[in-house]
Amino acid sequence: MNQVEEVKGRLDIIDVVSSYINLNQVGGNFKAQCPFHNEKTPSFMVSREKQIWHCFGCGKGGDLISFVQEYEGVDFREALRMLAEKANVKLDNFSFEKKEDYSRLYEVNQEAAKFYQKILNQDDPISHKAVKYLQDSRKIKQGNIDKWQLGLSGESWDGLLRYLISEGYKEDDLFQVGLVVKRKDGSGYVDRFRKRLMFPIFDTQGRIVAFTSRTLSGIIYDEEEQGGKYMNSPQTTIYNKSKTLYGWHFAKDMVRKKKYLIVVEGNMDVIAAHQAETTNVVAVSGTALTIDHLKLIKRYSDNVILAFDSDQAGLLTSFRAFKNIRLGWEQDMNFKVLSLPAGKDPADVIKEDKSKWLAAIANSLPLVDYYQKKIMAAIDKNRADHKKIAAQKLLYVIKFLKSEVEQEHYLRKLSDELKISIETLKVEFDKVKTSESVPIYQETPVEIVAKKGNSVLLAEGLLAIAFFKTIYLEKMIEQIDPDALDESLRSLYSKLIIYYTKHHNLSDFTNHPELSEQEKEDWIRLAISGENNYAEVSEKDIANDWQNFVFRLKEEYLDAEKNKLIKDLQQAELSNDTEIQNQLAHKINLLNKELHKLQS
Repeated sequence: MNQVEEVKGRLDIIDVVSSYINLNQVGGNFKAQCPFHNEKTPSFMVSREKQIWHCFGCGKGGDLISFVQEYEGVDFREALRMLAEKANVKLDNFSFEKKEDYSRLYEVNQEAAKFYQKILNQDDPISHKAVKYLQDSRKIKQGNIDKWQLGLSGESWDGLLRYLISEGYKEDDLFQVGLVVKRKDGSGYVDRFRKRLMFPIFDTQGRIVAFTSRTLSGIIYDEEEQGGKYMNSPQTTIYNKSKTLYGWHFAKDMVRKKKYLIVVEGNMDVIAAHQAETTNVVAVSGTALTIDHLKLIKRYSDNVILAFDSDQAGLLTSFRAFKNIRLGWEQDMNFKVLSLPAGKDPADVIKEDKSKWLAAIANSLPLVDYYQKKIMAAIDKNRADHKKIAAQKLLYVIKFLKSEVEQEHYLRKLSDELKISIETLKVEFDKVKTSESVPIYQETPVEIVAKKGNSVLLAEGLLAIAFFKTIYLEKMIEQIDPDALDESLRSLYSKLIIYYTKHHNLSDFTNHPELSEQEKEDWIRLAISGENNYAEVSEKDIANDWQNFVFRLKEEYLDAEKNKLIKDLQQAELSNDTEIQNQLAHKINLLNKELHKLQS
């Protein structure tokens, strides 16, 4: 057994796939809405028996490795590595194609986090004050300080640099992940972070990709803050803030369970929320919600609550995100806004009274309602110019709602608020232009499948049953010659006969090296189709379908062969070739007898 087979042998595809999406058991199979394209009716199927998956909507399919590749957006090598960790399989001698290896960059970040943690936990006055600030002022428990790997950067200009060099890392490793910056005179490097609380930032797999930090000026150090209240790692090879949500690796399972996500602005807000047992909370990292954030979120839930600070900066951040939020609307995502007391962030509210935080979540408003409430509070409803401005702002937002029912609802609500007739608002609404260029939010488009001929459908019907029940596979091998199948499936069937004759099962047919990519796709699609169509069908009905498919396939095949011979006979008659005519006439006669026998 090679290492790929060992990894697959130790894992169950149901466990792997269900760790990413919700699966519902239907008979012997599992079903879900496809995570790779937008759909309302579930067409994504997973077979435990065959350890394969297929979506009948977008046509994608494969084994557990290909699922992780698709879902995580990684190559075969990385997907295998991730699954090998789950399966506790060491890939010592596995040969990969040569590819950039970033493992050292993840390692140097992890070592830096340990360094910062060690400083925070050491026995000295500064460290004690930092811990006291976290535990007493921010009310963060020691268990969560450890869980989130919070740390402290020291006072030395090169303490981290010297430590990591002593551990065998190179200056360039540190520079690549943004842990050091070049000296102004170009003579070397110094630490990027000094005298700061350190928050590691994790990717979707829980690997440290960057750091964000908070100044301790005014808290521990009696000096002016250097570099701003918050300082983050720069964008690097392994860190893209537009694709990263702080706390996602801890939150994703609860997001799937609760069916909604709460997005906040601060790292401390996330930690406080998780400590308050609302673990479906994440933070953006110095950016508004992006297209990539929405793609990631939608795999787990369609519902998002925005819990930004109630100061002007927080509101502006949420509205800057509107261009991307409306793209979420186009994908049937729902957005609410969680209102907090003025000047308070989620961590403040949770620290004072956890119940107020929970109430704020429960009372969150749909985004348009929240936007309307804020605009109405800022205008004089007795002034025509204020009404005009309010209408312009809100009509533009309402225009992007996908549902006409929602549009009508908010138009009537606006009509009541402004005391303007619904007819007048609809006239203005029709004038609203939404021509601003919007980036396309769509994964690989679903291809339109060409209409299949009857011979293809019949062959697929037979193979689906044969893949579902080996008793019918044996009958098919005995009764159906490969030439009887449509040319598009003939090669797959021929290889299937050879494989089954040798192995007497199809348990690892997915990995058969003789299969082309198209043949592998057809096998997975038809195997899942067989289970989907016949898992809850009686043996009698399966037998009836089988006989019907066999009859129609043979009849069509014999008719096609007969028509070919008739054309050849006509050509022979034109050539006056009596011998050939007799041979062809004999063959046609035999085919007629077979057809008669079949139809009787």
